[in-house]
Amino acid sequence: MKHMYFGPGIDIGKKSEFWHGSLWTEFPLFGQEDIIISQVKYRTGSFIYYQSSIQKLGFLRSIQRDEENKIILKIQQLVFYEELPGIFKGISRQQRENSGEVWMLDENFITINPSSVLRKATVKLPYLNQSLTPGELNVKEIIYKYKNHWRIRDINMSYLHPAHYISTNNSPTSSLPVYKLFLDMYYDNFGTYRNVYHSLGGVYIQFGNMPANLRKLVKNHFVISFVPFGGSFDEFILPFVKELKEFEKGKVMSVQGQEAWVVAGLGVVTADLPQGNDLAGVLRHGVNKGCRTCSINKDLYTDRNQDLALLSRYKQITDLESVQINNEFTMSRKKQMSSEYGLRIKQ
Repeated sequence: MKHMYFGPGIDIGKKSEFWHGSLWTEFPLFGQEDIIISQVKYRTGSFIYYQSSIQKLGFLRSIQRDEENKIILKIQQLVFYEELPGIFKGISRQQRENSGEVWMLDENFITINPSSVLRKATVKLPYLNQSLTPGELNVKEIIYKYKNHWRIRDINMSYLHPAHYISTNNSPTSSLPVYKLFLDMYYDNFGTYRNVYHSLGGVYIQFGNMPANLRKLVKNHFVISFVPFGGSFDEFILPFVKELKEFEKGKVMSVQGQEAWVVAGLGVVTADLPQGNDLAGVLRHGVNKGCRTCSINKDLYTDRNQDLALLSRYKQITDLESVQINNEFTMSRKKQMSSEYGLRIKQ
């Protein structure tokens, strides 16, 4: 335990550990999820007004510490119509601003001190199915740069912030120490015999709370079990997932003879290319759209002129595509749409 890290994410120039990255800092299961400023609680994944040279509107992405161990807040900026690049200004967007629309800037996240926070803001995001009343602030488009040129895309083409789909429970008492475990699961198929290949699946976990020099040691790889010949990984992993879901809510456990509040979550899944695509619900890499992070045609993989922001796989969009596939009545049509989207047909 003494070599494991439990705490907020750290904003550092040379990143070498999980807690240096956005995955740790933004996930409520691993990093710091809230902060009290002037007796008001602010949570990651919420909107705030903050003081810069003028009052600004922002999205609180994470609560971190800098290299001097001072608390800082990472903010994604939102802009009003008058702050838009000239190329995007026009009558349509000007009228939409009158209805409360603002724009999210997917460029240059900034850090501020907690003392710069002024108050909470209410901003609605359509993909969260939030009801919108006239005049309420809302975001429908994201502004970003591609090859030094400003572009704009629909808000649905954005990765969900973890705070929008993960809820956590507080410790039953503030006196309990809190340990948040970052699990890194590895899955791989291998042959058990020299001359005859029978695929056996090995499932292992590591703790991302350990520094990299300790994670690489064999003694710190823990075997969960093996998927038997011809077995289904989905069926095999269900008990593990069920237990992990319970740990996400938190449990009071004895840690080195002292009661503590323990939370655990799956932070990273590592797998070889075929198994990784299977786990992500994407067709194998030989098909036209066999990349599990984007929908680029395989003939264009080496084309450097691809705008990944427009071609990435976003969960909310992929979920809709999967529903469309499975709502088809004939298998031939399901296969056609499966090939079109590069997604597996759910059994």
